[in-house]
Parts: sequence; C-alpha cells; structure tokens
Amino acid sequence: MSRLVADARTLAANMPPEELDARAFTALRGLIAAAVALPEHGSFLSRALRVLPQEIGRQILPDGGHCERSPAQLLAVLQDLTDIRALLQAAQATPPASLTPAIERVAPALRTLRHGDGGLALFNGSKEESAALIDLALTQAGRTTRGPSAMNESGFHRLQAGKSVLIMDCGVPSGPKIDRNAHAGTLSFELSIGKERMIVNCGAVPGALGEWRDATRATAAHTALVIADTSSSQLTPGGLGRRPERVEAQRQEANGAHWLDASHDGYAKPFGAIHRRRIYMSESGEDIRGEDAVEAPEPQPYIVRFHLHPGVDASLQQDGETALLRLPSGMGWRLRAEGARMTLEESIYLGANEPRRTDQIVLTGYQDGEQQVKWAITKVG
Repeated sequence: MSRLVADARTLAANMPPEELDARAFTALRGLIAAAVALPEHGSFLSRALRVLPQEIGRQILPDGGHCERSPAQLLAVLQDLTDIRALLQAAQATPPASLTPAIERVAPALRTLRHGDGGLALFNGSKEESAALIDLALTQAGRTTRGPSAMNESGFHRLQAGKSVLIMDCGVPSGPKIDRNAHAGTLSFELSIGKERMIVNCGAVPGALGEWRDATRATAAHTALVIADTSSSQLTPGGLGRRPERVEAQRQEANGAHWLDASHDGYAKPFGAIHRRRIYMSESGEDIRGEDAVEAPEPQPYIVRFHLHPGVDASLQQDGETALLRLPSGMGWRLRAEGARMTLEESIYLGANEPRRTDQIVLTGYQDGEQQVKWAITKVG
C-alpha cells in the first residue's frame, strides 16, 4: 500500500507526463483509479480533474479525431475516456463538463476509420485490432451518431457505396512532439469490399526500432505515389522532419456517387513537385477510378503502389496493363492502368498479429511522358 501511494504521488506530481500525447489520458486514468481506491488521498482526484479538461481541449479535435491522427491511438483514447467516466461515477465525483461531449465526438470518428470487417484502417502506426474489442469500446461509449464521411480537422475521408469502403488520408501530418507514430502516408488509401480487405497500407510494428520501423513508415509502404524513391515526409527517430505543409481536399457527392480531389506539397522542397490524386466511386461501389499526377516544372521519376491484402490472389494479364484480383470469397476485381508500366512485386502485411507475405501492384510512370497515371478498379461480372 505504501508503494501504491508513493507511485500515485509521483504520477500526480508529474502530471501531465506526455503533453499533447495520448499517453496522458492513460496516466490520468491511472491517477483517477488510485484516487478511487484511496479516498483518503483527495488531492489525487483534484489534480486529475484539473488536468483532464486541459488535455481533452488539446488532444480531441472538433471532428472527434485525435491530434496524433492514428486510428489505434483514437481507440486507446476512447477506452481511457470511458474508463475515466466509469471511475468518476463509481467515486460519485462530478466529471468535467467536456468529458461526455468528447466521448460523443470520438466514438463516431472511430466508426469512420473502420473497414467492413470491423477492424481499423492502417494509418500512422495502427494495426487492424480486434473487431470485438472495438465493438466493446463503442458500446461502453454509449449511443452515438453515425461516423462522418469527412473528418476535415483530422484529414480523413471515407467513400462508401454498395459494399465498397475507401478510406483516404488527406490531412497534414501531426506536428512536432505528437508525431511519434506518424507515417509518410499522405494521400494513401485503403479499400475493402464487404468484410474483405483488398487494397491496404503495410501497417506497423509497434515498438520496432531502426530500419524496420522506418521501412513501415516510408511512403513506399503505403498505397500512394512515391517520387524518386523519396518519402513525402522525412523520417526521423522521434517523428518527422520535412513534411507536407499544405494538403487540400475537395469532395462532391451526387446520386450516391463520390468524387474526391486532393493534393499535397510534401515533394515541393526536394523536387518542386505537387502530388494530386483524384478518385471517383460509382453509386454501386463497383467502379472506382483514380488519377495520380505529378505537377512539377521538370519531369520526375515516380511510382504508384497498390499494396494488396494477403488474402487477395493477384495475376497480371497478357496486355501488361491489367491485373486480376481475386478475393477469398471468390469475387473478382480488375485493376487497369494507362500511362505507366505495371508489374507485380512482393510486399509484406503487418496489420494483423503476425507479418504475412503479400503482393503489390506497382505502376512505374514514364519520365519522358505525361506525368499522369489513370487507373480503374472494377468488379468482374
């Protein structure tokens, strides 16, 4: 008991230990739990209740997203906030006025970042996580509204039609001190059909160090465009160095169809280039078309990568411009491209519990031609 009290005192004295970082909520949850278990130490609770509103204001964005822009961290924050609410109810303590509204914003945002299988999209250090665990977190949060299709402050867009769900990162990377999990995945996207993932980012290895960690954070590990084998953000041990400063996105919807037009300037400093990505999804969700363009005064060598989920069986067709994608259910999809050379290469998937070998479709742009690739993903039959 003496050790428990001493640890709680240390925690209270160092609060908040991780300013502008999701770990502050975990520390607050621990301090409030200690206060509930040790009611004679009222200073623990008063200290936590002074810091909690401050951290909610700093970290929870107006659209319900988290400042670290990581679906995994958003899940962790929701779990911490709902546990804090339950602890305060057990202690019959008045919660801060901002606590319940924060939970009511975070839960719908988490729904936006789920695929049809119930798992999370793989952005900024996230793994799929257990669908049952996410369901439990949402149930504990209480009844909430549907997830927004556009999270403008967080920078994520969700295009959904028929059985297709496409989630795209259209936001400026997290800033200094809150970018420990940040990946160089600006304008990358993932696509799932029903409960089957088809196009993915590679994912992450939490706790990995050095080259392995950098490899998973690089733009090449995402379904994105890469110029001259250079990431759109500079990777550093603690986060990011150079990064996109301006990311723009405009979307339109009509009769169930979606259009998304986005661009970023992450390649402006090294190459004087802008990457623009346009995506269209039909009202059925069975016709998805895209265009990736490099806007630069001088032609640049570039590659567009489409990482495939390990469950997808891919084969190149004889025309060299088409790949047939077969989902585990047997459903077939066709990826066609023009303006680039198509190859099928090895990749790795780190979104589940164990690393798995998989494939990626690589579109290599012609440096002496128009700096633009058009592609389409359509259902077969």
